[in-house]
Amino acid sequence: MLKSFLYIISGEIAIEVGKELLNSDDNEITDEDIAERIKDRVKGKDFEPDDEEILKLNTVRKTLYQLYSERLAQFRRIRDKSTGWFIYYWWAEFDLLEELLLEKKKLLQEKLRDRLEYEKNNYFFACEDCEENKMKYTFEEAFELNFRCTECGGQLVAQNNEDVVEFLKTRIIKNKNISFSSIKEE
Repeated sequence: MLKSFLYIISGEIAIEVGKELLNSDDNEITDEDIAERIKDRVKGKDFEPDDEEILKLNTVRKTLYQLYSERLAQFRRIRDKSTGWFIYYWWAEFDLLEELLLEKKKLLQEKLRDRLEYEKNNYFFACEDCEENKMKYTFEEAFELNFRCTECGGQLVAQNNEDVVEFLKTRIIKNKNISFSSIKEE
């Protein structure tokens, strides 16, 4: 589950950075060390040209900041007295994964409920003549347009959104039943 969540945050690079954070001998590791360890690990392996991005220090730093913004990594910084530059020491906070997933679940549940209310409380209209433009208009928007399509001038026809309402209800129930009590790091 951790791998999946990392992938959603920033793709393969987040998984690679996560591995290095977990495998760090110390509890802290610099971004430069993470980038070097990833390079050493993938050296000599076949990988796609797009995977070159994984080997860049700036990509590793960007990914670490994304993990930090999701509260999956923390850092402390120390100024190097000889150069004046900051050195960042990173560590994983993957033990907060269940809490973060529960927050995301709650947010998703709120958005699904809001969308369900929107779908239930509105009548929608669309142009059946337009193949590419599948714009959906509320009654008020369609009324303002005299029930004419802005693209082709065709008539806007009432749409049945019961399938959308049923889909949202099903998603709300599925989301409610998701349990994270057995999260295991891979």
